[in-house]
Amino acid sequence: MILQEGNTTVKLMDNAWLIKDVMMQSINNILASIVERLPYIVAGFLVFIIFWFLAKLVRAIFWKASRHAKLDNRLRILFSRLIVVGMSIIGIFTAFTVIIPTFKFGDLIAGLGFTSFVIGFATKDILNNLFSGVLILWQQPFKIGDYIFVGTNQGKVEYIGVRATQLRKDDGELVLIPNGDMYSSAITIRGAGAERRMNLKISIGYDSDIAQTKEIIQNVLKLSEGVVDEPKTSVVVTDLTGDGVNLSIYFWINTDKHRPMQVFDAVATDIKKELNETGIEMFPPSSVIVQTPDKENLAVLDSETKKKKDDF
Repeated sequence: MILQEGNTTVKLMDNAWLIKDVMMQSINNILASIVERLPYIVAGFLVFIIFWFLAKLVRAIFWKASRHAKLDNRLRILFSRLIVVGMSIIGIFTAFTVIIPTFKFGDLIAGLGFTSFVIGFATKDILNNLFSGVLILWQQPFKIGDYIFVGTNQGKVEYIGVRATQLRKDDGELVLIPNGDMYSSAITIRGAGAERRMNLKISIGYDSDIAQTKEIIQNVLKLSEGVVDEPKTSVVVTDLTGDGVNLSIYFWINTDKHRPMQVFDAVATDIKKELNETGIEMFPPSSVIVQTPDKENLAVLDSETKKKKDDF
């Protein structure tokens, strides 16, 4: 029994020495391989440094050359960064081909073909917005401060980014629209500072004086803050319906100085007030007119009803 335990101890010691020898041999082989490849590693590192400085030089040349071109600063920054990143990646792969001669850049591209397809499919919306943003900044169909209509949204352009565009609506809300939607949709553009036409529709009764109503509305528009003198305001009859005479009121405002909804609210309120004070009844188109009898007629109806009940 003691002899068996002694043999086990000897085997354990032999295995420990064997593991030590294998580990030391592996470390020596790694160090020898590093020393052997050291010139290639230094050469690869120098190649990467050359590409890095070359990328910085190309970026500086591009930045200086694009200064006099009509190119948005965000595009200049984006392109300069892409130049540095692209040339740095090429430098890294070139350095690998120097350090590891068996490494081939073409084989790597072929191996990444399917992976690139999967990544591209997963990020197609991001890439669509990115390329659309680059085209918008390049072509500049609209600028910051312009008032645009796109889809169901409208507002003043506050920021044009590479991925999305920000619009400030008339009610103050901020809308973020992806550039992919901006580039693929029909857009109506009103330049910054341009006057915007507003349209207010009302109806008046047939017994109202149309000429007097137009004069009152024109006076309200002339005194309203935010309504510009040119183009001139107009009040026209647009329809004659069973509800009354429909009038369309056209006026213009400067979107740089006033918010459209505030001016519209003030004009509509003042028109209603002036027409009510003049005795001209105003009601919205396609409304239901409810006639309320006056007090004298109501008293007569009550007396007749009471007499019929007494007779009964």
